[in-house]
Amino acid sequence: MIKLKAYKFRLYPNKEQEVLLNKTFGCVRYAWNQNVANFLSYDKETNLNPEFKTSTQLRGEIEWMQEVSAAAIQQKELDFKEFKKQLFSKSRKNKIGFPKFKKKSNRQSYRLPNQKFKIVNDKIQLEKIGKVKFVKDREFPEFYKFLSVTISKNPSGQYFISILVEQEINYKSKTSKECGIDVGISVFSTQSDGIEVDNPKYFSKNQAKLKRLQQHFSRKQKGSNRRNKCKIKIAKLHQKIANQRQWFLHNYSTYLIENYDRVFIEDLDVKGLLEKKQLSKEISDVSWSEFFRMLEYKANWYGKEVVKVDRYYASSKTCGCGVKNENLKLSDRIWTCSSCGTENKRDELASQNILKEGRRSLGDQVKTNVETEVTKSLKR
Repeated sequence: MIKLKAYKFRLYPNKEQEVLLNKTFGCVRYAWNQNVANFLSYDKETNLNPEFKTSTQLRGEIEWMQEVSAAAIQQKELDFKEFKKQLFSKSRKNKIGFPKFKKKSNRQSYRLPNQKFKIVNDKIQLEKIGKVKFVKDREFPEFYKFLSVTISKNPSGQYFISILVEQEINYKSKTSKECGIDVGISVFSTQSDGIEVDNPKYFSKNQAKLKRLQQHFSRKQKGSNRRNKCKIKIAKLHQKIANQRQWFLHNYSTYLIENYDRVFIEDLDVKGLLEKKQLSKEISDVSWSEFFRMLEYKANWYGKEVVKVDRYYASSKTCGCGVKNENLKLSDRIWTCSSCGTENKRDELASQNILKEGRRSLGDQVKTNVETEVTKSLKR
């Protein structure tokens, strides 16, 4: 099946290329802000049709914008047009707010179409930048087509390229196995087949070091070189934590997709849970939303299935005999059923119930689809 996949590599520009990249980031940001300013200048009486300058007009009026790639400015212009289309779309489920101005920050990026870059051995040739060295730690597939490249810079001052490729992705072999998963904080996940995966808690393990660096940073004089160096150290530590977390989530989600044909998970309201101050730090560290996102797109790629169970289903409170323990507290990790006397481990029971409920909901869905088809055929 033909899918879109991005390959991200570390970029190593020289000093001159860094200057050109930073200029491009600035020009792209300026072009976006000009469009935002024109959009917000709308007034029903005085400015009914705001004039949006094209990338060609901007580059013609501003001399320093001619130093960077015209394609990068054009891509940002297309982004803004797509933003306006989504803003006024009546079919869009999640509404978006009005556009905001982009401020200069350490996290910046711009995009080039496939005609404006070329891979030459261990270098990538970017328009107006030249050949830039990058670490090609992965090979592209046998049959592929380049679509675009995004050049980015993170708060640590590191540069990356993300190459979007259209390629054929083969389905993984079927295993005839299913799995229910209950996610948690102390234990990252408990599977219905008894496997438990510990929470690595990368942020918690580095919190003491992060605290010391932030204390040092607060004592440095504003605008000094020492303050800037300390700021970069903090950014690098945050980047290290994020990389460790991504490594763990990618490995575990890939393991599930390779070993199970269908994975059942809870449809958690993670955004709502983050509003609880006593658990927000732990929930952010465990990254449930990112884990679920990875599971879903990998299942879509490799011909597997991820099924979400209703978030209000009492998976931890319902015994195998069907009796529901209404008085169960969050601190109760083991509880005994008042009806059948079974001793239940909270997380293990939840994963097994998620599996059962998921199978039941799938059965109901199939039944509903069959009844709908029969009804349609009778009407004909």
